[in-house]
Amino acid sequence: MTKKSTALNEKTRQAESVKRKVQGRLAADTDILKKMNSLHEVINQIGTKRTKEDILNVIQSESRCLFDYDICFASLLNRAKTHYAVHVFSNIAGAQELDHRHFPVEEGTSGWVIRKQAVFIGDIASLPSKGPTIEPKLKELGIGSILVVPMRTGSEVIGALTFGTSSNHSYGDVDAALAQLMAYTIGTSLKNSAVFEDARKRITQIELINEVTGQMASMLQLEQLLNGAAASIQKTFNYFDVTIFLIADNNSELELVAHTGNFIDFLPHGYRQGIERGIIGWVARAGEKVLCNDVLQDSRYLAYEYHSTKSELATPLKIDGKVVGVLNVEDTKLHAFDETDAVVLETLADQLSITIKNAKLYDEVQKANIKLTELDRMKSEFLGIVSHDFRSPLSSIILAGKSLLKNDAVQGYPRIREYLQIIVDQANRLNQLAEDTLSITKLESGQLSYYFKIINVERLIQDAVSMVKFSSRHTFEYSVDPNVVFIKGDQTKLRQVVQNLISNAVKYSPKGGKVIVRVGEEAEDQLLISIADEGMGIPTEQIDKLFQKFSRIDSEQSRGIKGAGLGLWICREVVEAHGGRIWLESRVNEGTTVKFTLRKAQ
Repeated sequence: MTKKSTALNEKTRQAESVKRKVQGRLAADTDILKKMNSLHEVINQIGTKRTKEDILNVIQSESRCLFDYDICFASLLNRAKTHYAVHVFSNIAGAQELDHRHFPVEEGTSGWVIRKQAVFIGDIASLPSKGPTIEPKLKELGIGSILVVPMRTGSEVIGALTFGTSSNHSYGDVDAALAQLMAYTIGTSLKNSAVFEDARKRITQIELINEVTGQMASMLQLEQLLNGAAASIQKTFNYFDVTIFLIADNNSELELVAHTGNFIDFLPHGYRQGIERGIIGWVARAGEKVLCNDVLQDSRYLAYEYHSTKSELATPLKIDGKVVGVLNVEDTKLHAFDETDAVVLETLADQLSITIKNAKLYDEVQKANIKLTELDRMKSEFLGIVSHDFRSPLSSIILAGKSLLKNDAVQGYPRIREYLQIIVDQANRLNQLAEDTLSITKLESGQLSYYFKIINVERLIQDAVSMVKFSSRHTFEYSVDPNVVFIKGDQTKLRQVVQNLISNAVKYSPKGGKVIVRVGEEAEDQLLISIADEGMGIPTEQIDKLFQKFSRIDSEQSRGIKGAGLGLWICREVVEAHGGRIWLESRVNEGTTVKFTLRKAQ
């Protein structure tokens, strides 16, 4: 071979080598260009998602077009930045054992990348940090090399993105650059999603506080109130379980009084536990909240075989500074609660405590009212018996006294006649008091019967006047409108009303004067009866109370006038039972007029 031919062959080989290098670089550039286009599409997809779950679904479905891997997972920091949760995106056998597990931020390569905010590319043997779980699992799965990049949003790191393959030296600078671009997009979207979710959660929490507060404001039945509050909390936030415990009367146990959620079959209403046991017991004793995002790390947690609780938040219920119970929520997720959840729960606990106090006061009032009602019934029965038994001997005394007053042998003894008259008058007074007392007991017990019939109003007034004793200082007159001669009512009871009002007119005008009864038309179907006197009158501020039981005029002029304060109350009850109304008009030292309406006979 000639020198010329040898040189030509060498140049050809060099040209072929350069050609291969150019073609290789062009192929690499083409591959990078394809990956960049794919990354652009993935970024666009991620940008359209609003929830954490949707964003993670895009990673799972689209990341293979960018990277070769056997395992891929994201490690997301919790709010407190103390732990990260692993979300696995590959279906390699055994990888799912890491899914949704939580690890301290100090543990493993993911934790190292998060803390250092650095990228790691290398073989599994050269990892900068190892933990007892993740890295051994990667070796067990046959992973040879990994790529781990931080997920940033601005200057904040919210987690790490990891790719792993069974081959060694599989990832390079281009892969790292693409992974960082993808991780930044994921981090930004997850941060925005968290902000949006946080805002939605806070709005929901405020709505819950308003809803529960509104419910509590309208409830006084304690059991209904607490069950409603527990149900609203569980439904709104989808907590796994919500319970409300109250300290039992023995102060050594907590009693379950409201429960909603998944443990309700295991912890029935009325379940009790010792106040020295569990997180709930500690809160009841210490009077402080407990926010535990990993119950297995808290020695106070009271574990049950059937429980799947991972996080627990409990806050005390206090009345006037004293702990009366505990509001407790549980969830199956680690790190399910944050300080904002605690603030919301404490706000609800404050509202619950206020309402529990009101409900207990209401319950006490109800019990006291039942006792008072029973005592009042017994009192009414006693008064009814006594009043009824008084009437027979009083009637005998009155009848005997009147008979003696008519006896000729007595006529010649003025002093004896005076004494007999006193006996008859006072017996009549006692008889009227017994009659009024019996009427009250019947009215209060609903046993007073009415017998309605057509009544001549003028005859009614005449009968009432005949029962009243006028002094020589009084004059009496009455007038009845011819258009209102007849009414329908109970004659005996209406006569008692008119008699009582005329007696009052005489009694409260001790200096004498005119007593006037007028009957006129009030409306097309009503008449008006008025009884007026020219007596001492009644102060304006005392008028409204006179129709109450045992109320009397309080003035110097009235203190010498005997009475029980029952008559006007009885009059009001009788008039209202007839469908009418009664009122009083008066001016001091000028007189009083009592008016009442009755229905005309149709």
